[in-house]
Amino acid sequence: MKIISKTVVLVILTSFLVYLCTSNFAPIQQVKAEGKVSGSSIGGHQVESLNREEIISLLNSKILEWKKNPILLTGNNTDIPLDSEWFTFDVDSSVEQYINQVSKAWYAFWESEPTVHLPIQVEMNPELIAMIEKNSHLDTEATLQEIENHVEMLSFEPIETVAIDMSLFQTDRIAFDIEEIAINTASLDDIISNLNEKVIGSGEVFSLNQQMEGINLGASYETINFIASLVYSTILQTNFEIMERHSQGELPNYLEPGIEADINNLKDLKFINTNNSPAILKVSIKDTSLLVEIYSIPIETESKYQVREQQEILPRTIYRYSSELDPNKEELLEEGKPGLRVSVYRQTSDKAGPFEKEELISEDYYPPVNRVILKSSLEPEASAGTQDPDLAVDMNGDGLSDVNEEPSNATNTNPAVDSEKEQANTKTTAVEEDSDGLPEGSYYDKAGNIIDGSK
Repeated sequence: MKIISKTVVLVILTSFLVYLCTSNFAPIQQVKAEGKVSGSSIGGHQVESLNREEIISLLNSKILEWKKNPILLTGNNTDIPLDSEWFTFDVDSSVEQYINQVSKAWYAFWESEPTVHLPIQVEMNPELIAMIEKNSHLDTEATLQEIENHVEMLSFEPIETVAIDMSLFQTDRIAFDIEEIAINTASLDDIISNLNEKVIGSGEVFSLNQQMEGINLGASYETINFIASLVYSTILQTNFEIMERHSQGELPNYLEPGIEADINNLKDLKFINTNNSPAILKVSIKDTSLLVEIYSIPIETESKYQVREQQEILPRTIYRYSSELDPNKEELLEEGKPGLRVSVYRQTSDKAGPFEKEELISEDYYPPVNRVILKSSLEPEASAGTQDPDLAVDMNGDGLSDVNEEPSNATNTNPAVDSEKEQANTKTTAVEEDSDGLPEGSYYDKAGNIIDGSK
């Protein structure tokens, strides 16, 4: 009997020593728990050294702190702020679950207390669930699970959505366009990477500028305008609603007039997926061309566009003057180009019937380039002997140009001079008229007598 008693005592002492060595003695464990921060936790907060009431108080204060911060659901063209009141936390049940998992039987005193990490039990409002279901491009179940995983750990990080796996559905290519790449290719790969395989949910507004966020466009607006034009051309072949599009204002060297698009900090290309199913935008390079495609679950309608009512606008001729050119010389500075006015229509129909709807999408004006000519501003010099036609005027009514008359007739107004000239003319005329009937050297005096001039 004594031997049995000694054996029992020895076993108890050995077990006690083992218990002490494994740090399971309560006072030692208390010190250890207070000195560590990696013990058991609920909702991401350590509760190992706390009793039930202390744990409940701690968790309630952390929940209030969490609710003061904004909760953002983001990713896959989604930015939705979540209302913290959509989440109801069950702290009591969470603490009860924790206590049940860390408690051990009285007889298992040699076992170590388990370390557990539990979430706070949370219930989501049906309003939140319905909102996620409206975003057809999102996987509702997976996205709700992501929300729950973040909320039950009181995480302050943005919650990433989960896109629906379109590979699980049969999709058709409902529109596409392809064009030779003949522009600046700066940032082309980055832009394609941001756009390719983009899921556009039902009722979702797609903004091309938003898709370019994070890309240093720099001098690559020519590239983004080219891609935007092909995306616009492709969207015109769907029933998507065009919300915003801007013309480049000049005739493009790709696509048709009226189909190009202009993108910058103030201009965007926006459209809405009006179908009940999501669509996929695919952008890729095929050989030396850019290919833009839209895939979707098969729909009952088809669309196409037409560029009509093209009206050519003739250029004007603009003259500029310079003193550096020789007289009567001119120089062509810029050859003119005609402008254009066009209208773009889209027709949408049931696949099994005639076209049922036609809408005017845009009216675009491309101003002409005026013809510019530089002319000399110098007057040509008048050549010798050349009479100014403005001076060939008959002001005195004699039937002759005034400039042909003798200066004396035009300017002399002295009567004495006129009288002398008249007398001289009379004498000469008289001599000339009577010279045949008089002796040589004779003449008539004032009285009419013949005077012999030879005496």
